[in-house]
Amino acid sequence: MDKIWLIVKNHRIAIVLSIIAIAFYISDQDSFFIAILIYGWFLKLLNSDLIKGKIRQYLNIAIWTACAIMIVLTFYVNHYMPHGASYPTGDVVCEHDDRGRCVDEYKEDLSKLNIPDWAKFVRSSAGLCSIFGLFLAGAITSRKTENEVSDEK
Repeated sequence: MDKIWLIVKNHRIAIVLSIIAIAFYISDQDSFFIAILIYGWFLKLLNSDLIKGKIRQYLNIAIWTACAIMIVLTFYVNHYMPHGASYPTGDVVCEHDDRGRCVDEYKEDLSKLNIPDWAKFVRSSAGLCSIFGLFLAGAITSRKTENEVSDEK
């Protein structure tokens, strides 16, 4: 029982944030909160000392390779694949905190576009979020890998 209380004491914030994410998932039935929860625990695992040595190095290479692939795919999809028609959203966007020129906001209609689903994912904001997430995970693994290398010397 003491071990359980020690785990709860050492990981209070993570446990509270997990409970909040699960509560949001239950109330909204949206898997976004569970994905964020899993990603947070993945970052916590990367930052811990459970993964060491060659496994951490291989994981570091895999994460940075995936990040590079996502960046190349994003460039390819945005520049060399067909684009859908744009439609006005009804929102007005102004430059420089509403002091500059104001224009209507337009979004691209991807529903009738004949491109693969992976390309639609990459073109959406989820693709950009995945690049940022991979970059953050790669930075954490690189830092821990460098610390392990410097500790070995």
